[in-house]
Amino acid sequence: RLVMLFSVVGFSLPVFIVGYLLISWLSLGLRILPVQGYKPLSDGIVPFLQHITLPTMALSTLFIALFARITRASMLEVLSQDYIRTAEAKGLGKAVVLFRHALKNAAVPIVTVIGVAFGLLISGVVVTETVFAIPGVGRLTADAIFQRDYPVIQGVMLFFSAIFVLVNLLVDIAYTYLDPRIRY
Repeated sequence: RLVMLFSVVGFSLPVFIVGYLLISWLSLGLRILPVQGYKPLSDGIVPFLQHITLPTMALSTLFIALFARITRASMLEVLSQDYIRTAEAKGLGKAVVLFRHALKNAAVPIVTVIGVAFGLLISGVVVTETVFAIPGVGRLTADAIFQRDYPVIQGVMLFFSAIFVLVNLLVDIAYTYLDPRIRY
């Protein structure tokens, strides 16, 4: 119930709100992590991890919540199937039934959501990099939009589109490994 509560709250809040809440709690309140900025890996692993932790937490909250909800719904549907009762009746252990039979068959909808969520990730990166003042492709996109730099906007959109198509192609290929009934 606690995980589902987290998933409802995490899925309901926009990335920038989560980012500002994390800044308020962990940076300004507890003074554990820096508020903004970026340190490259060449400056050391600890400064790099300190500066990348808040953006990672802000961006991943939505996806953790989304994957938890989809996994739960998919598993509930699969666990009510006849072959699960058959596997339990054969005396297989709970872990074997869950991981080898149920999760494997529930993986197709989960992988589908991962592919679709990649589009959300791209849009979330733009907002997250702007909130945390991280120099990256998302920040470049936001700056290009504000400056009306159309060639940069077109190039970035083409890059994001190609990555999105590649991820969805990999998701489609993964279907054939997850479910042998699917053939192309």
